[in-house]
Amino acid sequence: MTDIQKNGVAPTLAAVFTLTACAVVLLHAAQAAEAVRSGLRMCAGSVIPSLFPMIVLSQYMIKSGGAQQIGVLLNAPTKRLFGLPGVCGAAILTGMIGGYPAGARAAATLVESGQISRRDGERLANIAFCSGPGFTVGMIGAQLYKNKLAGLLILTAQMVSCIIIGMMWNGMQHVLRRKERASQIPHPTLNHAESRSSDAFVQSASDAAATVLTMCSFVVIFQVIVAMMDAAGVNALAEWVLEGIGLDAYKTVLLPCLSEVTAGSVMSVRLGLPFTAFVVGFGGLSVHFQNFAICRCVGLHKATYFFWRAVQGLLCGLLVTAALQLPCFAQICQPAAALTGNDGTAAFSPVSNTCGILMLVMCLMSVICLPGEFHMPGKKGV
Repeated sequence: MTDIQKNGVAPTLAAVFTLTACAVVLLHAAQAAEAVRSGLRMCAGSVIPSLFPMIVLSQYMIKSGGAQQIGVLLNAPTKRLFGLPGVCGAAILTGMIGGYPAGARAAATLVESGQISRRDGERLANIAFCSGPGFTVGMIGAQLYKNKLAGLLILTAQMVSCIIIGMMWNGMQHVLRRKERASQIPHPTLNHAESRSSDAFVQSASDAAATVLTMCSFVVIFQVIVAMMDAAGVNALAEWVLEGIGLDAYKTVLLPCLSEVTAGSVMSVRLGLPFTAFVVGFGGLSVHFQNFAICRCVGLHKATYFFWRAVQGLLCGLLVTAALQLPCFAQICQPAAALTGNDGTAAFSPVSNTCGILMLVMCLMSVICLPGEFHMPGKKGV
């Protein structure tokens, strides 16, 4: 297909989609308005209180030079495990503790300040992807499963999966024998504005506010998208397709789980803790679009990004499944009646064929998504 054909098709499809979406919203204005209100309540009730302070602190740590000081201590393990400069170690910790967008925001800030290359920034954004303790322990563990240990188990699985993904990426580079010299660039000297604590704090708060506004906009718009899909019958069609291919258990939860992680986590409870771990590890399209918006200066390759998200979801599900075989974890999710089937057996067993099929399909979807943008570590994207 020529560039002219590509340039002609894309705007046409965008116009058709926009007009169709406008018609659906106008026909279902009441549902759209309620979805917006629901999204705003979610932002005010959980997103902003749990993430805004951590993003401010992570930005301040980078802009004030604190990340560089921590990077000195983390330099050896960060280079050895991930092939990244030591300053990235602080950003990875921030991503694990601060929640999904904190890691992406830290990666973007390091690239914008010239402390790491764009290639390293992309790898960092893919590694530092974690929901954080506030969401996993506070919401999933304490509220959904009535057991903080359940949330702590998912959080641990996420952190371990982040480390495994970083090691896999670094190992693939060594196999290809194309380790990037950009990873070894010297740290720049901070200018006077960055070194002053007061200026760094003011700029950190401003940047964090812009980041949170971006996050909330995607949370709201995806609430509207899910509501409009339901009103237009798309959800019913998806349920019919899933039922036809033998995935009855997932027909009412798959789209919410893929779209928005908060609502998806609530829906995933009926299928058990390992499936919830998969949903949280994958993150949901709303979070992914937030990261794409935050990391525009990084230039995330979308297919590569989705591939690692599917891998992380799979790793989280498998790690939690393995942990539940240990006597100390076997009973942590038993009190929730929604986690068992009609015969009293676990809805998500370690040898569940449907679970394996679903995870395999997700990985294949991620690999083939935007194939022209997928690139192996150490190679430039197409």
